[in-house]
Amino acid sequence: MSIIKKPTYQFFSFIIATVMMVVSCGSPKKVAKEEKESVAAPSAWSSLSLNDQRRLNYLFQEASKQKMLEHHVEAFDLLQHCYAISPDVPEVLYDLAIYRFYFNQDSLALSLLQRASILDPKNTFYKEALATYYTNHQNNEQALPYYEDLAALLPRRSDIQAQLVNIYRSTDRLEDAIRALDRIEVLEGKLASVSYQKFNFYRQLGQEKKAFAELESLCKEYPHEMSYRLAIGNQLLEANRVNEALKVYEQVRRAEPDNPALQLSMLQYYRYTEQDTLFSTLRDSLLYQPRTASDVRVALLRDLIAEEMKTDSLGREHVAATFDSLTTLLPKDLDLLQLKAAFLATYDHDNDSDFVAVMDRVNELEPANTQALFYLIQYYGEHKAFEHLEDICRRAVITHPEELICHFYLGVALYQQDKKVEAMKAFQDGLVQKTDESRPAMVADLYSILGDLYHEMNREEEAYAAYDSCLTYQSDNVSCLNNYAYYLSLEERELDKAEEMSYRSIRLQPNNKTFLDTYAWILFMKERYSEAQHYMDRVCPPDSADSVLLADEAISGVVFEHAGDIAACNGLTDQALRFWALAQQAGGEGLTAVLPKKIKLKKYIKN
Repeated sequence: MSIIKKPTYQFFSFIIATVMMVVSCGSPKKVAKEEKESVAAPSAWSSLSLNDQRRLNYLFQEASKQKMLEHHVEAFDLLQHCYAISPDVPEVLYDLAIYRFYFNQDSLALSLLQRASILDPKNTFYKEALATYYTNHQNNEQALPYYEDLAALLPRRSDIQAQLVNIYRSTDRLEDAIRALDRIEVLEGKLASVSYQKFNFYRQLGQEKKAFAELESLCKEYPHEMSYRLAIGNQLLEANRVNEALKVYEQVRRAEPDNPALQLSMLQYYRYTEQDTLFSTLRDSLLYQPRTASDVRVALLRDLIAEEMKTDSLGREHVAATFDSLTTLLPKDLDLLQLKAAFLATYDHDNDSDFVAVMDRVNELEPANTQALFYLIQYYGEHKAFEHLEDICRRAVITHPEELICHFYLGVALYQQDKKVEAMKAFQDGLVQKTDESRPAMVADLYSILGDLYHEMNREEEAYAAYDSCLTYQSDNVSCLNNYAYYLSLEERELDKAEEMSYRSIRLQPNNKTFLDTYAWILFMKERYSEAQHYMDRVCPPDSADSVLLADEAISGVVFEHAGDIAACNGLTDQALRFWALAQQAGGEGLTAVLPKKIKLKKYIKN
C-alpha cells in the first residue's frame, strides 16, 4: 500500500471533472473487453502475454472505478500496478500524469503526458492538455506545435485558432496570425473583433490598403451598423487622412444624424483640426445632454479637468462650477458624484463641507459603497459630529452588518450623547456579528468599551468578563489593561493582577499620564509609597506651575487628588496640600467626599 498523503477533495473534484471531459470528448478510450479495443498502443499490447493483457485491463478498469468513487489513494496504487505491467499504455500514463501534477512533480508529469501523446499521436485530448500546460506557464514556443497539431486534427475548433492567433502575435508572426483569423471567419462568420485584429496586424505590417479593405469588408457585411463605418473614419483621422475621415463622418450623419458615437468622433475631429470653438461647444452640449451615457460624460469631464487645471485658479473655478451645474441637473448620477469627490479631494483640500456633502449623497444613493461610508465615519468621528455619526452608522449596520467598525462607531456616537443603554446594545450587536475572519483588534475594542459601560452601570462581574474577553483577542489592548487594572484597584481586589496589567500598559505607552497615574495609584494601594511617588512625579511634576498643570487635559481632579494622597504618605505635606487644592480647583467626577477634610487636617484620610 502506498503511503501517499490523500489529496484534498477540491483537487479530486478537478480530476473527476477532467475524467468526465475525457469521456465526453471520446478520448482516452474507455477500456472494455467487448469493444475489442486494447488498453495499450498496439506495440505495447502485442508484447504482453494474454494473462498480462487481462490483468492490465482489469486493473485499469478498477482504477477508473476507484477514481470515480474518490478513492484516490487506491486508484493511484492501481495505476502504478498498471504501469509496472507496461510503461507504454497512453491511458495509464495520462492518469498518472494528473496525479503527478497534483504532487507538484511537474517534470515527471510532463514526461508521462508527452509519452502518452507520442504513443497515441491522434489523441487530441493529450495534446490539448500539454498545450494548455505550456500556455499557462507562458511557454508559447513549447505550446505552439501542439496547437498546430490540434488545428490540423480539429479543423472546426475556432478556439484553437484563437490560441494560435495569440501565440503568433506574441512571436511577431503576424501573417500566420492573419491566416488563423481567416480560418476563424470561415467557421464563425464575419466578426468585428476579428476584423479589428486583422486591421491592426495589417497596419503593423505596413499594409494600409489591406487594413482599410478589411474594415470596408466588415461594413459591407453589416451595412446598417454605423459603428463600423465610424471605426473607419476614426482610423483615417488617426492616420492623418483628415478629409477622408470627414467624408466618412458625413456619410454616418446622413444615415443617423443623432448617433451619439458620431458626436464623439466629431469632437476628436475638431480637436485634431484645432477648431477650438466648435470643440468646446460640442463638448458642453454632450456634457449637459441628459441622454449622454454616464461613462462618456465622465470621460469628457476628465478631459476638461486635465485641460483646465493646467491654468490658474480660474480653471479650477470653471471645473467646480461645471460640476455644480451637472450634479444639480443629474443628482442621481453616481459616476458623476464620485468624479466630483475625486476632484475635490485632489484640487480643493480646504473645502471639507462640499466633499462631505458629495460623499453623503454617494452613500445615500449607493449604501454598498464602503469607500464613502468609511470616509464619512472617519470624518464625523474626527469632528465629533456624533449625531451625524449615529445617523450614518445606524444605516451602515443594516447594509453592512458584518462590518464591526460600523457597530463600534455607532456605540461610540451613542455613548458620547449619553445614550448608554443604546450604546451597550450597539456593542453587543456588533459582537454577535463577529466571526473567525473578524479583525481581533476590532473585536477587542468592542469588548473593552462594553466592559467600561458595564462598570459604569455597576455590573462589575460582567465588566471584568468583558475585559477578559478583550485581552483574549488582543493581549496588548492598552485601554483595557489600564481600565481593568484601575477598577480592580478601586475595589482593592487582585492588586497583583492589577499591577501586572498596569505595568504592561505603561511599557506600551510610557508617556501616557493616565496610565502612569493608574500604576502609581496601584503601588500606593499596595503601600509602596516611594515607588508610587516616582511615577506620580512624572504625571504631576512638583516644579511645574499650577497654571501649567491645570491646563494639561491629561490631568483631572482625581489625578491631582491621587498626587496629593501619595505625597502625604511620603511625608511631603506642602506638596500634598498643593495638589489637593488643585484637585478642588479642577473638580470633576471621582473626587472623594473626604477631600476637604484632608485639606483641613493636612493629612491623608482613607475614604
